[in-house]
Amino acid sequence: MLKKRVLWILNHDTLGKFELPLMRDLGFEIFTPKSVTKEILQASGSVTYEYDTTLTIPEEDLKILNQYNFYENEEMPFYIRKIINSYFDIAIVMFDFYAIKNLVYYFEGNIFARAFGLGQNHSYVSITEENLFLKMEQIKNRFWFSHCYQNIKDIESGVYKEKAVFMPLGLPEEFYEIENQWNGKQNKLLFFCSRIKIFNDAERIYNEFKKNFSGFDFLIAGNQPVPVDDNRVTGFLEREELNALYRECKVMFYHSTYPRHLHYHPLEAMIAGMPVIYLDGGLLSILGGKRQTGCAKTIKEAQSKVKRILDGDEQFIEWIREDQKEILYKFSYEYNRLEWEENFLPIIASAEPAAKSPITLAVFITDHEPQHHKDDYSKQVELLSKGLKKLNPLNNVTLNILSEKFDIESDFLELKEPKVGIRQYNLESFSLEAVKDSLHLTFRQEPLWFDQYAVPVDHARNYINTDYWLFLNDNIEQPIIPIKSYGIYIEHLGSRFYETYTSTKIYNLKMATFILTNSVHTKNELINHLGINGDKILLLPPINAEPKDHLPLLIMSHLSDHILIELDLDQPESIMRLLNDISDYFRLFNSDQKIKLHLNNNGKNGVNIINDINLYINDNELLNEKVIVYSNLGSNEYNALYATAKKIIFPHHLKNMFFKLSKAHFFSKLIIINEYPVYKEYEKDLGCSFRFMKFQSKSNVILEILSEDLTARIEEEKIICEQIKDSSSEWYIQKISEMWRKML
Repeated sequence: MLKKRVLWILNHDTLGKFELPLMRDLGFEIFTPKSVTKEILQASGSVTYEYDTTLTIPEEDLKILNQYNFYENEEMPFYIRKIINSYFDIAIVMFDFYAIKNLVYYFEGNIFARAFGLGQNHSYVSITEENLFLKMEQIKNRFWFSHCYQNIKDIESGVYKEKAVFMPLGLPEEFYEIENQWNGKQNKLLFFCSRIKIFNDAERIYNEFKKNFSGFDFLIAGNQPVPVDDNRVTGFLEREELNALYRECKVMFYHSTYPRHLHYHPLEAMIAGMPVIYLDGGLLSILGGKRQTGCAKTIKEAQSKVKRILDGDEQFIEWIREDQKEILYKFSYEYNRLEWEENFLPIIASAEPAAKSPITLAVFITDHEPQHHKDDYSKQVELLSKGLKKLNPLNNVTLNILSEKFDIESDFLELKEPKVGIRQYNLESFSLEAVKDSLHLTFRQEPLWFDQYAVPVDHARNYINTDYWLFLNDNIEQPIIPIKSYGIYIEHLGSRFYETYTSTKIYNLKMATFILTNSVHTKNELINHLGINGDKILLLPPINAEPKDHLPLLIMSHLSDHILIELDLDQPESIMRLLNDISDYFRLFNSDQKIKLHLNNNGKNGVNIINDINLYINDNELLNEKVIVYSNLGSNEYNALYATAKKIIFPHHLKNMFFKLSKAHFFSKLIIINEYPVYKEYEKDLGCSFRFMKFQSKSNVILEILSEDLTARIEEEKIICEQIKDSSSEWYIQKISEMWRKML
């Protein structure tokens, strides 16, 4: 059925009134865009819903297509690619380079680029950007240069000449409403010239006509958005007013000598029966037969022929009217249907359905201290891979880790069974010139606004051979190179409460083809606070990973001996206030309580901040025996820290928060956490109760927590958690598969 379903991306009013009925008569289902740019509507464009009734695709998918603008200068969204590649195998598109570019890069079927001819001797090759032309060459087995006049291909080269197919254009039925109604009762010369005060070329043509035909009584028709101070210029005319001129004016002069482009108005005049005088070398003279009485080799000859008609030379008029029939036949339904059946239909009949190639996805961990969440990342990638392979077993995922962070031979053995490849990479900075060179090699040309771009580098092909990139962290502080469709996983926007969410991060999110998140709240924040298009934000079910070798850890969890506090090194002032509160607690209470601090986000200044914290603790006799600081732990050590904690406190937002909460839940720990809406969702996802505290708006919250009777409190708030779904279960894989299916 695909071969009988067409995307018609042209939206030209007159063309559509002929070509769409022709395709319907040939048995095609047709989609026409409903959302178009203002410029298209101003240039004889139109929108029609008439052909939606021919389509046998799901109504909800048709509604989505009807809302999409194929002519916008932006990358085609995943969900549009999915719909057009699922239901269509043919696209007929105008030479609007935004529309063509998206189809060439993202449509997997046969593409017919409609060429109506350009002015003078300009070729389509000369106006096509080099990278796009090279991409057309690359897909030439399913790309066609659909020219409307036989001679258009003569000045083309490359794929345009090699894959040329003649598909003429015709005239709609409404043009024939005035067929043979010409009476010529107004002894006037009719001329067309639109937008005189807008285009220099139009004004030049207007002035030349007035000079050459000043001795005749004439009218100049054509739309004039800017009025012209000349009472012989009619301006915009309704169809009936225009038809009246075709019936009553004695003769038309058509000025164009373009050999490969033609306007509709001389053809409309010919249908009415009006004699048309035109110049030799123009397309009308090429389409005409052996005798062309209305053709003039010079302006002087054209003046003479116009005068003969205005003087009433009946025999001369009849010769011209008879000769014009040869031209009109080339635009008739009979001629067009014959040519389309001979040229277009055999291509469609022999074309193989677009092969659905396996998808390759490169997943990147950009976290600079991922070791203590290795099991969590591993489980996340495992399920992303299994969900993708459920769509097609040949789909392939590679996990890419920053160099020197892991032992790739031993650290991810659990990913061998789902056949996830493990590679090392570096996230490097490329200059503007280097990015331009990289884009050129992939036949892409993108607007570049920055001097430096972030590029994942593996010192081989730099992931150019993959279909999509997915970054599991949103911490990239340079714009991502626009060479591949990419996605970003973002857990939450908690950091915006402490610092400005950088313009670069926002840019990367806005340029992303898709965004994954676990939370409806985060999705709404992305839409409302950052202005991200909600259509590209997809919900990933929260993934929880059982710690490796967890049985000994569960035994250890009964030997709880400390309170664990998770902290962010990016907030040193908050950490120092917390240490002061802990110091106050030990000053007020005679307690031997052990407190362990785990410091996250050990970035550029992390070592210096950790040294300052340790120095402060060592110099404080209330803390030096009771507070221990940890950072850069391995997965096993980190799990043990959680297993042996009495309770775990999260005074502010942290990255990888769901991983941490899931781990705390696994070991049945009391969780005390900063009040933030997204954590309500996490509480529900994990099926247990958190204790929420307003760490930001209250002082001495840590002192309040530490001074409680812990034993009584734990008994009082015994954690009764529901059995949460095993992330390895078929339910999770099915949910992730549905997410991929929606996106891809």
